[in-house]
Amino acid sequence: MNKLALGTVQFGLPYGINNPIGVPSDKDLSQLLDTAFSNGIRYLDTATAYGNAEERLGKLATHDFNIVSKFPVVATIAELQAQFSVSCQHLNRTSLYGYLAHNAAILLKSPVLWNYLQELQSTENIQKIGVSLYHPEELLRLLDMGIIPQLVQVPYSLLDRKFEPYFEQLKALKVEIHTRSSFLQGLYFKSPNELPAVLQPLKPALMQLHRLVRESAFDMETVALNFVINNPLIDQVVIGVETVSQLENNLRATMASVPDSLFDELKAIVVEAPHLLNPAIWHA
Repeated sequence: MNKLALGTVQFGLPYGINNPIGVPSDKDLSQLLDTAFSNGIRYLDTATAYGNAEERLGKLATHDFNIVSKFPVVATIAELQAQFSVSCQHLNRTSLYGYLAHNAAILLKSPVLWNYLQELQSTENIQKIGVSLYHPEELLRLLDMGIIPQLVQVPYSLLDRKFEPYFEQLKALKVEIHTRSSFLQGLYFKSPNELPAVLQPLKPALMQLHRLVRESAFDMETVALNFVINNPLIDQVVIGVETVSQLENNLRATMASVPDSLFDELKAIVVEAPHLLNPAIWHA
């Protein structure tokens, strides 16, 4: 099985700082899902908030994928049950591999929802429950509250390694780790000279990253993907693609053998404004 998982936000919404293509057609999406499955990709990551992505997957994802979806803010177990039912209906499934709170704030503001989620898991076909995280502080607060997710999704990439110190702790708790934003939503492919004003503080780090990759025998895609995939503590690496050719490029990139020495050099890059590595604030 391939360690890559297919993100689906771009199937329901135009998404990413470096996406000129937009939402793929049904024909292109069907071909994309076929290509993914035939190359050993078995996980799809989706959410209620991803436009009509769930409905499109329900119609076009005919293979036996493991699907992870995420629910928005809910107040009661009845609402949670309703959200789950709607997602299953949209996805044309009776079970989900993973069902996650889309944001840790949902559980932090109302910890009783974790009990609801556990109850839902016991009555429905959900293999793993958990949460999508944005900041390590959220993880620490959840653990302090006795909320131990079975699956977490976290951002992780060459310049954004804030969750790295917690991977071993999570594995000790038998938590499955899925990562996202391997390319930081396409930022790594952007020329440092073309950054929008809000991201200018990232320019020095991005210039160093581009220089080191340029001096290596590899391209950015290969270096960024292998950096994440080579981490033995990571179970699945969620990538976002809009076309079959992009997916095939990603698959080819994972076949390369990038030396650890290059990763060590890249890890030494200092990011002066690490808060800007959160794409959620780029358009705020």
